[in-house]
Amino acid sequence: MKRIGIVTFFQSYNYGVWFQAYATQAFLRGRGYDAQIVNYSNLHDDEKLKMAFKGKNSYMGYLISFAKNILFGGMHYYRKGFKKHLNTFYSLSSEHCTQIENLSDLHYDVLVAGSDQIWNPETTGGTLDPVFLLQFGIADKRISYASSIGSTEIREQDKALMKKALEEFSYISVRETFAKQQLEKIMNRNINVVCDPTFLLTGEEWRLFAKQYSDYLENDQKYILTYFVSLEKYSEHCINLVKTYSESLGLPVWAVQFTRYYSKNCDKKILGASIADMIRLIEHAELIITDSFHGVALSVNLGKNFVAVENRGNPYRTRNLLSRLNLLDRIDMDIENYSKVDYSNVTVLLNDFRKESVDWFCEAIEN
Repeated sequence: MKRIGIVTFFQSYNYGVWFQAYATQAFLRGRGYDAQIVNYSNLHDDEKLKMAFKGKNSYMGYLISFAKNILFGGMHYYRKGFKKHLNTFYSLSSEHCTQIENLSDLHYDVLVAGSDQIWNPETTGGTLDPVFLLQFGIADKRISYASSIGSTEIREQDKALMKKALEEFSYISVRETFAKQQLEKIMNRNINVVCDPTFLLTGEEWRLFAKQYSDYLENDQKYILTYFVSLEKYSEHCINLVKTYSESLGLPVWAVQFTRYYSKNCDKKILGASIADMIRLIEHAELIITDSFHGVALSVNLGKNFVAVENRGNPYRTRNLLSRLNLLDRIDMDIENYSKVDYSNVTVLLNDFRKESVDWFCEAIEN
């Protein structure tokens, strides 16, 4: 049995991070590999947590909101949710560390640079993290699966480092066509585009997972689920969009939030849900309105009706996915043009993409 070490974000207070890390490990374990997540986090990973508490326009807004959550327990919900899934859903390497030096003795058959924006310096304190470029430990093979650079071009000062590090990889795949184009400019090799790890598990597998680990919804309830990860949630466009859908469909709004304070335009606030709870919330919603890439991805995978609010600070991820599935019209779709998603063709496209990605991943490990 091959031992596989997965290097990715997994400790952020961010559902997308949790979903993709769990899915990568679950997929590999389901294929019979001894897969574990390397228990490493970047020192600047707490910036994701800070953004969750940031106010509309100012650092003072962040401080006020952060203080409120310390005083009134808002952070408690997400610590609780994080610990719940960390202890239940992950198999980790030994002690947690934040320094590459502590990883030098790790030995795997295969090291996998996992998904999410691990190659985006904006997520790692302004510099590329060599751990996410697999510059540590002992491994027979180094590969990347669905790694992302976000929506920014590779900086001149990073090109040499990335080229040198990635030359040590046996196989390279990325999540977006944008990343493929950027990397192929600096490397004389083909870069593959594969699906996000959350698609490695089918919608039915996600439903079974949620059924096993969550009893969040005991009664049939109809609602619109909103999940926002960017400052778009404060925009007049977004607020009006949600309000219009709620009034037109006659449904209450359930808002997934990182704090108890940012939104008053909802009927119910969801705080501290585990990833299994989130799957159930998406599965049972009448409509999902989200600017989150993984919110969109899971809505598609579960065959749900959704509206994708454009995340203008990081648009390529969602646009790339929806373009591939012929669903670009779901971006900022207003109520006048709203219709339920016709999944007959989408399912065919998604299954083909999934099969291509699974075949590539397995070949990269075994070849």
